[in-house]
Amino acid sequence: MGSAGVFPNWRIALPALIITLLAIMGLYWSTVAAMAMQWWYYETYAHGLLVAPIVLYMIWTRREELAALQPHGAASGLVLLLLISFGWLAAEVAQVAVVQQLAVAGILQAAVYALLGWNVVWAIAFPLAYLLFAVPVGEALLPPLQQITAWFTVEGLRLTGIPVLWEGLHIIIPSGNFEVAEACSGLRYLIASVALGFLYAYLTYRSIWRRLAFIALSVAMPIIANGLRAYGIVMIAHLSDMKYATGVDHLIYGWFFFGLVVLLMFWIGSFWREKEGDRMQDAGDRMQEASGQLTENLEPGTWNLMSAAGWTLAVILAAAIGPLWATWAQHGHLKGTPIVLLAPPAIAPWQGPEADTGIWEPQFDGADAIVRSQYWLNSQVVHLYIAYYRQQRPDAKLVSSQNRLYDRKNWRYVGSSSQARIETGDVEWPLQATRLTDGLRKRLVWSGYWEGGRMVVSPYLAKAWEAWDRLSGARRGSALVAVAADYDIQPDEAEAVLRKFMGAMQPGIAAALVDAGGGN
Repeated sequence: MGSAGVFPNWRIALPALIITLLAIMGLYWSTVAAMAMQWWYYETYAHGLLVAPIVLYMIWTRREELAALQPHGAASGLVLLLLISFGWLAAEVAQVAVVQQLAVAGILQAAVYALLGWNVVWAIAFPLAYLLFAVPVGEALLPPLQQITAWFTVEGLRLTGIPVLWEGLHIIIPSGNFEVAEACSGLRYLIASVALGFLYAYLTYRSIWRRLAFIALSVAMPIIANGLRAYGIVMIAHLSDMKYATGVDHLIYGWFFFGLVVLLMFWIGSFWREKEGDRMQDAGDRMQEASGQLTENLEPGTWNLMSAAGWTLAVILAAAIGPLWATWAQHGHLKGTPIVLLAPPAIAPWQGPEADTGIWEPQFDGADAIVRSQYWLNSQVVHLYIAYYRQQRPDAKLVSSQNRLYDRKNWRYVGSSSQARIETGDVEWPLQATRLTDGLRKRLVWSGYWEGGRMVVSPYLAKAWEAWDRLSGARRGSALVAVAADYDIQPDEAEAVLRKFMGAMQPGIAAALVDAGGGN
């Protein structure tokens, strides 16, 4: 660890830390405000309002140990701060809010390390790590949690002897139809349970293995319990002829059930609680260790207020690199020239295009240009949808949890198939296969993210390429490309049609996207 000198005492270190943290909050205010909005308006992340007070309380409980340590600047902390600030910059240009928010939490942690040194940071490592719970993260877990909940419900119904038809997230039994919506995924229970589990483990145990065991319990229990909760809701609705557990009582039942799960979790954790004597001995050992560190870290030499102020300024400037660069890069955004995105002309034997008036309507907010057309060959019809973004903005993002590949009012998800790969000359496009139904028709959709000439199916990879294009100055635009065809029995029928269509039309689609980006 590099060291740039020792602060005389905490009377200088604490004001320096407060000034630095306030400056960082100001530099990254847009990101901090976005987090606060989610805490206030989204129940899933309401626990974020309590994270800062909890962190301060945990640090306060260790004040005697901290008083025995000598804070000092760490040059390696400056390096870490710069790296995380660049990470925030990449997330900013790619408009990845969750990475921006994680980066801000990391910048606060790195600033503490840079100003106070490793010994102090190690003493408050857990409270600092707990800051990460302030980040509204977890939406990526929604689909797998919905699938797990549906599986628990279906298996429970089958074991109970109730006939059930399972189609994606839809469960059909003789008394009614049910859908495992996002609110039923149990994400809010999982996040709340893990946050409580980490806190309980820190305050209750000293052994790392006991802490890890309880944290694992706090992850597993809400997932299993939510599956049982969903099964119980369906059973109550079934046995009451759909009178109960289908409206507001559904939510009341959910939170009441979660409260019981938390109490059960704490009761189980009490069985491996450490003896009070062991905990007191551990606290004494830590105090003795801290006293030893104080003796080791006291160095001769005089430090005045000016030198401490200079080190504080260096930390603030290191944290400011990301926002300053983002402000400079924003001045170079594309503007002026109109965007022209046309549906590519049909290549024989295909005919078209003509306006698509069907009810399949992907929803991609803020797109600068949209193509919605259909093509046909004999009785085979293929639907083409393109949502093009010249440059992504907070209210116009290609990859966003608000965007949808289909209108949920008319279509429901059936499942996903293996990726399709379309090769035309030296160009290969991977495409994600998704199966939908509206109750009458079955539809296979192939989709992918086009980022500056590259086609990818991973939203994370799409975001990474978007960041690279923005930082490198390429800015060739991005788009969602989706094609769809109907089938009667097996999706293989539609796959053959889509493969034939893309084999003929892929070069034309790529050319239209390049032209829309100005030919870059």
